[in-house]
Amino acid sequence: MSPGSRKANGETVGGISCRILIGRSPVVVLALVLCLILAACASAEAFVPVRATVKGIDQFGDIVLDLKQIDLEFGDSVDARFSGGYEAKAVPYYPDFYGKKDSTVLSLFEGTLVFGGVGCSLNTITGIEPGETVVISLEQKGRYREELEAYDINNATWRMEDQTDEAFRNAREIAVGDIRGGRLYRGSSPFDPEFGRIDLMGSYIQEHDFGCILDLADSPEKLASYGNLPEQTAAMIAEGRVIACHLGVDYLEAESMRRLGEGLAALADRKGPWLIQCNLGRDRTGVICAVVEALCGASYEEIVQDYMKSYELLHGILMDPDSLQYRLFKARIDEQLAAITGYAIEDLPDADLRHSARDYLMRCHMTQDQIDKLERSLTTP
Repeated sequence: MSPGSRKANGETVGGISCRILIGRSPVVVLALVLCLILAACASAEAFVPVRATVKGIDQFGDIVLDLKQIDLEFGDSVDARFSGGYEAKAVPYYPDFYGKKDSTVLSLFEGTLVFGGVGCSLNTITGIEPGETVVISLEQKGRYREELEAYDINNATWRMEDQTDEAFRNAREIAVGDIRGGRLYRGSSPFDPEFGRIDLMGSYIQEHDFGCILDLADSPEKLASYGNLPEQTAAMIAEGRVIACHLGVDYLEAESMRRLGEGLAALADRKGPWLIQCNLGRDRTGVICAVVEALCGASYEEIVQDYMKSYELLHGILMDPDSLQYRLFKARIDEQLAAITGYAIEDLPDADLRHSARDYLMRCHMTQDQIDKLERSLTTP
């Protein structure tokens, strides 16, 4: 959280300590407050629009700029005008891709400014291509500060203080609906060292002796490039027991649906138990597991509980349905389920999710027999 965002005694307002206000007369305090307001307005007016060039499109369809920094605070909003004609208004500047599905976010990702779509491919929606330029201007200081405070969770790449191995690994059995124990598991990446979990996941793989892994994060080429893996993990790659899907975050995008359908069909042909994973085992894993869970008769409540468990383990979010933080992150799975099933969010608790999951997988080019085989593999004694 940026300095100056809190207002308790002894903290800062606009960079000036609140301690200087204590014991002052009302007139002096009012004058100081007016100075702070004028300083904030001057700061906003002083922001000079920035021009950048689109240097690439990443695997999620995000727009990567040739810009490393910008004179803004997280929680500010910007307007963006691309040379190809696309314009975006009141775009939040966040440290991660927070917000409602299909919204646009400006984020500082791995040291580079990125315009990204939340749960969608911004490149597919807008047609923005490398080489275009964009002018970024300040729309409003602090417009999204309250939401940012709720969204402000730790970066799960790094370990929280006192976080257990089990929580950091974010790996667990799935046994909801009609899914029988010992058949299906989910977890974080056992392959990519960037996420710091390959040893923890290596021991998990050895413990459960997985017959096959559905890797939602990697392409076959990237999967083959990993080295220095635990012996059991490396053996699974060498033996062809890892299916690399390289899935994006737009689950209605044609290529992603084709890859997912092929991946699940191939998984159904393999000996279990199975592990489904992405990078953190949180969002892509959560959505695809939700589809599989729905196919196997899980209720809406079971699906949401399993999805939100990753936010509890990785980020320490309290499972309080009345809190703004819980509601904002729960909205992610609600929005994805609504998009996949075609139901309105408010109708999801009573929806026929089993039928909707089957319909979605058929749109992913799975045959009826392949879907039946996937379901039977997980549910029959």
